[in-house]
Amino acid sequence: MPHQSSQSAKNMPMRYFIGVDLGGTNLKVGAVSTKGEVLFRTEAPSDVKGGRGALLKKILNVIEETRHMVKGKRLSGIGLGVPGIVSPETGIIAQSPNLAGWVDFNIKDVLAEKLSWPLYVENDANAFALGEGWTGAAVGIKNFCCLTLGTGVGGGIVLNGSLWHGVDGFAGEIGHIVVEPDGVPCNCGSQGCLERYVSANGLVRMAQEGKDDILAAPLLKGCCGVDGLSAKAIADFARQGDPFCAGLFQKLARYLGIGLADIVNLLNIEMIVVGGGLSNASDLFLSAAREEMLKRSFKVPGHRIKVVPARLGDNGGIIGAAFIAFGKELH
Repeated sequence: MPHQSSQSAKNMPMRYFIGVDLGGTNLKVGAVSTKGEVLFRTEAPSDVKGGRGALLKKILNVIEETRHMVKGKRLSGIGLGVPGIVSPETGIIAQSPNLAGWVDFNIKDVLAEKLSWPLYVENDANAFALGEGWTGAAVGIKNFCCLTLGTGVGGGIVLNGSLWHGVDGFAGEIGHIVVEPDGVPCNCGSQGCLERYVSANGLVRMAQEGKDDILAAPLLKGCCGVDGLSAKAIADFARQGDPFCAGLFQKLARYLGIGLADIVNLLNIEMIVVGGGLSNASDLFLSAAREEMLKRSFKVPGHRIKVVPARLGDNGGIIGAAFIAFGKELH
């Protein structure tokens, strides 16, 4: 009997999980092995303005497309990373800046009705943190924090190897640490939040505010005016030695350093992982941000902590979302 059992297990197809990374701009979906390898991935515009029903249908279609692209393996579960405050237990989105009209919406129940596999939901930055802890920059680290610098700023905190959600599920909203008390108003209702200065939108806004500076002329010309400004263009100009764009990244680095020091002093963790689209330009600001952090943090935890770029790149959200489902089995 033991031999037969072993033989049947051998003949069973290898398992995989689907990770769904739902963003305000793009929907990324991938099939991930139990070793964290991406077997297949696809991407499509979220088209949030097209309405909730259309986006939910698109999510289901892309999951189905992914499933059909993976041959000879068995799908065991699906993880979904959602921007905003979401309850992992109920699947209810309490608040989301990028999904207008989705407040108090139970995305888990609605999608699960159409799916034949277990579905698990988590905040997208929390999912990203899980991914970096599984196969990324934070492998083997028990206490760390992930920052996602994209359209806004997300955060995920892992303490003693587990995500820290807080009492109401709002923990990790690092983008809403105040770094400028009388600063720019934020969509959260506060003002001067880290998100307003250390994000793609924040970088573009600071460039727009400096449009009358004579040093801004080359950037504006290269982008065909204020409306053509983008974080990528600003980074490209900064790398070419443009003083205006380099100055913008210096401002960004200072604000990020203030936020990092707050994290260090509050949590005394081992590592901060910086990811998201803007982290592709981390060579322009991460070192300076660390210097600013060291000026403001306690010396021992400040010098102990490692501040590193994310390792999983564009697949981080997919891998992390898949791990939500895989991790449920491990526990």
